[in-house]
Amino acid sequence: MSSWKTVISNVPALTKTLLSCVVVASGLGSIYVYRQSLESDTPLEHTHCPLIGLVPGLLLYAPWTLATSLFFENTLLMFTLSMVVLLLCGKYLERVWGSRELLKFILISGIVTNFVTWLGMIMTFYLTGDDNYLYDTQINGMAGVFSAFLVAFKYLVPEHRLSLFGGVFSIRVKHLIGIATFISILCLAFFQALVFYNLVNVGWVVGWVYIRFFRVQDGIQGDQSEAFALVTFFPDFLHPIIGFAANHVHRVFVKLHLCPAYGRQPSTMYDMETRPAPGTARAEAERRRALALRALDMRLSKPAASIPSAPSTPTHPITNITNDASKETVLFDATDAAKEG
Repeated sequence: MSSWKTVISNVPALTKTLLSCVVVASGLGSIYVYRQSLESDTPLEHTHCPLIGLVPGLLLYAPWTLATSLFFENTLLMFTLSMVVLLLCGKYLERVWGSRELLKFILISGIVTNFVTWLGMIMTFYLTGDDNYLYDTQINGMAGVFSAFLVAFKYLVPEHRLSLFGGVFSIRVKHLIGIATFISILCLAFFQALVFYNLVNVGWVVGWVYIRFFRVQDGIQGDQSEAFALVTFFPDFLHPIIGFAANHVHRVFVKLHLCPAYGRQPSTMYDMETRPAPGTARAEAERRRALALRALDMRLSKPAASIPSAPSTPTHPITNITNDASKETVLFDATDAAKEG
């Protein structure tokens, strides 16, 4: 119980604001739906709020819904999950990245994911002629943002292990994206949750593209490390196929000036065949990243009592993350919560 009190206390300002936005948007949307149900003689077929949620056929009349729909959850289950996940993940990421960078990451990953999902609905309408994809479908919720959060955690603490149910079940952070994708496939197959499927899978791709190519850290744009290549998100047997396709897509994006090019490297999306030149700033950042990840993996694999206090050496953001992890509960506080239970 005390661990949850620790999580709830000292919530950073941006995380509090985001939680408030979810409460306000979801509350206003629920009021709108309730009033619609009172005015209707028949039960409502859906819980849409076109002034807050993104209805594909009405986007041109309400373009602001690309952003407001992020905070609108139209079911109690998703509202509860969003509040819990946003509290835990937002609090951690805001302390590591800062409020400005976290807000930028959320808006970019959320709005771009919504836009791509909207394009998918429009294309599906033109292919099938079914206008249900335009007016009976609503894009809303933070599923895409949370999927991008998993990419951020894979980037920051990929080897951290989450222990659940008193240590009976544990999983490394870098494998959470695979679980989220699998859940989205099940929801698509059994519940026809096309929007949820798109948000989850488009969301993590958008988050990866932003961190890989555009996010600036210590004066270096993007992260070209092999550990964060696109193929690392897929099983080994798919690496050649994913790598081949990703390389060609990257070259097209570079020619269209949608993605930065990195020197003469043949690929920055596959396995970085051409490594950064020794002595360069990027090579030094890669070396520090590898050392920090190795130290973090060794630290997390030891019992808590045998872990010595680590010196605070400001070499790389990941090293700082390791130090922060010793001061407060990391990620979802799954281990401590299980012990308290």
